[in-house]
Amino acid sequence: MPDILMHKTAVRGVPQVSVSQTSTLVTRTGSWKSIRPEYHDRMAPCNQGCPVGIDIEGYMNLLREGRVEEARDLLLAENPMPSVTGRVCHHPCENACNRRFLDGAVAIHAVERVLGDLADASPAAATGALPRVERVAVVGSGPAGLACAYHLARFGYRVTVFEAALQAGGMLRLGIPEYRLPRPVLDRAIARIVAQGQGVEIRCGARVGSDPTWSELTSTFNAVCVATGAHVSRALDVPGEALRGVQRGLDFLRDVNAGARPSLGRHVVVVGGGNTAMDCARAALRLGAAVTVAYRRTRDEMPAIAEEVEEALREGATLSFLANPVEIVGPAGSVSGVVCERMALGEPDASGRRRPVPTGERFTIAADTVLTAIGESAELDGLPADVTTSASGMRVEALGGTNRVALFAGGDVTDLERTVADALGAGKRAAIGIDRHLRAVANNENEATSADALRFGGGNVSAAQWTGRDPIRRVAPVNEVVGLDDLNLHHFARVPRQDDAHLSTGAAIAAFDEVNTGLTKDQAIAEANRCFNCGVCTQCDVCLIYCPDAAISHVADGEANYDVALDYCKGCGICVAECPRGALTMTRDRA
Repeated sequence: MPDILMHKTAVRGVPQVSVSQTSTLVTRTGSWKSIRPEYHDRMAPCNQGCPVGIDIEGYMNLLREGRVEEARDLLLAENPMPSVTGRVCHHPCENACNRRFLDGAVAIHAVERVLGDLADASPAAATGALPRVERVAVVGSGPAGLACAYHLARFGYRVTVFEAALQAGGMLRLGIPEYRLPRPVLDRAIARIVAQGQGVEIRCGARVGSDPTWSELTSTFNAVCVATGAHVSRALDVPGEALRGVQRGLDFLRDVNAGARPSLGRHVVVVGGGNTAMDCARAALRLGAAVTVAYRRTRDEMPAIAEEVEEALREGATLSFLANPVEIVGPAGSVSGVVCERMALGEPDASGRRRPVPTGERFTIAADTVLTAIGESAELDGLPADVTTSASGMRVEALGGTNRVALFAGGDVTDLERTVADALGAGKRAAIGIDRHLRAVANNENEATSADALRFGGGNVSAAQWTGRDPIRRVAPVNEVVGLDDLNLHHFARVPRQDDAHLSTGAAIAAFDEVNTGLTKDQAIAEANRCFNCGVCTQCDVCLIYCPDAAISHVADGEANYDVALDYCKGCGICVAECPRGALTMTRDRA
């Protein structure tokens, strides 16, 4: 048994009780209580950890009850493209999952993917007339722009999305290879967003700043959201970077994702340790090259999704750690190798990771092609001159507002986190910010609501709460998050996690077919049954069974699942101590 469970038992001990205050004629089992149990729905840590702001525990609970369509709809209330995030999200929700301390975190990403594919199989039906007369423009059709448009359409607005490329999707289409995100999956997700509420139009081949101009945009629309992403690869700034055979990683991925199959030679060196670097490495393997990834820190500091690193290694990539490129060399103007300096890890830098320190030792990695993937920057030059920016991107408030009235922003163009999930969450925040602004202008409701009042725990905001259509009854503040110490793990059996199915290594690198084939519907439902449902009463009857005075009983109707007969309850706290999910709390007796 893990040490944490043994420690938990020792710490809990016997619940504290109070001494008698009055006669037993007042309380039938002894009037010695001064506290009593109350049922409180609290927040699961996975919800708090989700950058999109999804009620993960809620849809897991609905799946557990066999209510698949309701689970799908609860997921779609916050996430416009779960079939996409189920494939490419870095799923920090699983790192927050309390079940990881028992037998492994719930495979939340895999369950989300199944629900997303079910949603995309039945595209949203268009509704009738939209209730809002205001029009909103969204610049960019990546995850942030699509999320903003999706939620605004659900709020009742007509939205026009301007996309400079010839197809919608932003970096989802341009930057993520098909073996991770098949194009039919992305196309179906976008089609459902366009169908949502009859309020979304996407205009491709429209570069804002020239056609239309910013002045045309702001004079035509009541509000604008900028979600243009970060499409400029950062330069290495080392000698030899201009040699033939050296290419920016994003440019390489754009070509490959457009169908090109370039000849890379025998040896490819990918510089970087993020998701773009892993995508470049795995794409190069499929083009027949031997691949070495040079990264200046160690694996523990790599920002790439851990599963993507594992897949790259499984498919044959070599990772060279503590290797910092200082020069690219090659005769006759073509690359032949990358000179690296061996690094050592020093003190943590501003990112929290240990800073790489030069050792003076140098070595060369042979290369016919070098792909640089050390990060991307947002293109800010085309923005209106008075917009406040930083070195990392546009500055935004909690709900996406900028220093310019009616101008909002979200996703990689801002100076916030840059992942698909974070972009989707930022797009939703901007949609709520726009709705709040436009309602304030029209003197309608909701204009004073703050972002903090809408958050799941300390995580992202909830669109369902903003619209007042949250289908989950919540009897306690939404920000009260359940930790491991609030649970009683002795009531849970160990159940193996359902792992994703994958293509064999040989089949994976032979083509660009999707490698992770996910779970079946039945497996997803089985995985949902592993969820602890932290902080939520699931009517397991443990409190009723363990109550020594039979003070707890079922309630046939009403909001509560159980009733506590206070004239029998003596406040011993056994029900709270035994509750598996932390859905009960002891409160001061008000009688």
